Amino acid sequence: MTIHKTISQLANQCVLCGICIPHCPTYHVFKTENESPRGRISLLKALSEEQLEPSKALLISLDHCLGCRACEKICPSQVDYGQISRLGRELVKAQYPVYQRPFMQKMIEKVLITPYFHPLLKLAVKTLSPFQSLLSKQSNYAAVRQFSHEIAADSSQASPLEEYYPAPKDPGVHSQSKVQVILFKGCSSDLFEQQVLKDIILLLNACLIDVIIPEQQQCCGAISVRQGDAHTMQTLATQNIECFKSLLQESQAIISLNNSCSAHLKDYKQLLDSSEADEFSRKSVDAISFLSHAIESSNIQFSPLNEKIGVHIPCSLKNVLKEETLLFELLTHIPGIHLSKLNDNYCCGAAGSYMLQYPDVANHLLDDKIEAIAHQQYNTLVSSNIGCSLHFKQGLEKQEVMSGQKIEVIHPVRLLARQLNLN
Repeated sequence: MTIHKTISQLANQCVLCGICIPHCPTYHVFKTENESPRGRISLLKALSEEQLEPSKALLISLDHCLGCRACEKICPSQVDYGQISRLGRELVKAQYPVYQRPFMQKMIEKVLITPYFHPLLKLAVKTLSPFQSLLSKQSNYAAVRQFSHEIAADSSQASPLEEYYPAPKDPGVHSQSKVQVILFKGCSSDLFEQQVLKDIILLLNACLIDVIIPEQQQCCGAISVRQGDAHTMQTLATQNIECFKSLLQESQAIISLNNSCSAHLKDYKQLLDSSEADEFSRKSVDAISFLSHAIESSNIQFSPLNEKIGVHIPCSLKNVLKEETLLFELLTHIPGIHLSKLNDNYCCGAAGSYMLQYPDVANHLLDDKIEAIAHQQYNTLVSSNIGCSLHFKQGLEKQEVMSGQKIEVIHPVRLLARQLNLN
């Protein structure tokens, strides 16, 4: 079936009831039908059936979608909006090159998804970090400043990861742990959160789980989905499957720290029609989900923490993986902790590289989150999506200047590792 017919068929499942509209972040911002899920489905159906001539304004309306999939979660007809959106982006890229992404965004995305460039990027950022203040204070560059700052901070503490981290032997058993997992680093973790990668290794080893980190793994391909680049998506998926396939049989799971990576790895079976892709998707698990079960069944203990912690639930965890409660369950293993859910009526606006392409929309969506953080007076905010964390950090800069309150934004794995009792 052609991409045109597939989009048309999927779009026909939408009964145009409009229940999704109040849940759409871009409709919340723009208040126009074209910026709603129902409107975008109708536009893509018309484009796929060649009933509508494309224009730059129309394509920007389609591209404004953050991919949060709140509409999909609430839809009574169970319309597969994620699939419609992915195929729609492919159609637009292939047939309607009216709208092009900004050059800086294309360059940054290319560097982010290419591990070969990462050491060079870290060196460049470290060398040029004294000149970061020369970047414009305009919103278009706020995310870029935050990216470079985080890379510089992470690089100053980073040491190379090894390929194998065996769990220590438990005095209560006679043989080494037989549970083994593969850690999917992801391009964002590799650049921004090397310490969190070490933290999850520490936690998994404490649960008597061996950790393998294949060297040749690539980006998951989520950025390419947003670009509508089907060729790169399939190439990256094929490379990762090939890189991991010799390890899969003896490994319980492929674990990713970033919710959006986890969600995309589970979709490999849709991108490639093969038994290897099916097995890869089936064994792909988000770190939050895996750790929730691993810690529950282990004997590890955490030191008490008498602190109010703000918890951000990313869209990928809530709407795609549908595991939002697991983050709270995981963090309650820390005695004395006080957890408060951050307002999550709409997407925070990060959406991968969306914050680079549409900073005004992204920051508008972030504003109510920043207000909620200031009102609740958190000292620490946890988020299990790296893009969201970066977005929060750059958004909190102004708030910190006005209030003088320093708010730490960290991955929940970082918090657990800090409180892990190794005695």
